[in-house]
Amino acid sequence: MKKTRLDGKKKLVSLSAELEEGIRAYCRDKGLESESELIRQAIAKFIYADYQDETLKLQGLNDLSKKITELRDMIDLTFKYLRLMHINLLAYQPEIAGEFADTAFTSANARHEKFFTVFRESLKNDPPFFERLLHTYFSGDPHGPD
Repeated sequence: MKKTRLDGKKKLVSLSAELEEGIRAYCRDKGLESESELIRQAIAKFIYADYQDETLKLQGLNDLSKKITELRDMIDLTFKYLRLMHINLLAYQPEIAGEFADTAFTSANARHEKFFTVFRESLKNDPPFFERLLHTYFSGDPHGPD
């Protein structure tokens, strides 16, 4: 069955002698049985290349968006931590004599644990953010749950 154009005429393509020889040589080298098959493959590759390029660009943009979201989350977490740490440092900064150093160290650890508990609780007030962080931490997947 011969294909025809929309107006009913056959599709004809003129090729130079050099191009025809190149086609025959390529078909022999690649084991293609028909020159028509090579031409169909070449046309399809040419036409669909633009679509594949666009798909790759969109995938790249999606990956970039996920990375930006991850960076935003990290920055948000850092600022929340720094804010609470700053409040903690401003609230309690005593002068320490040498004989009270061990007691001060124990006290500092206990205060830090209290502070960190409050910090963790503040994260629980933002469940989607907290879930993304937990997923990233436990799965090693930097993109979070899909």
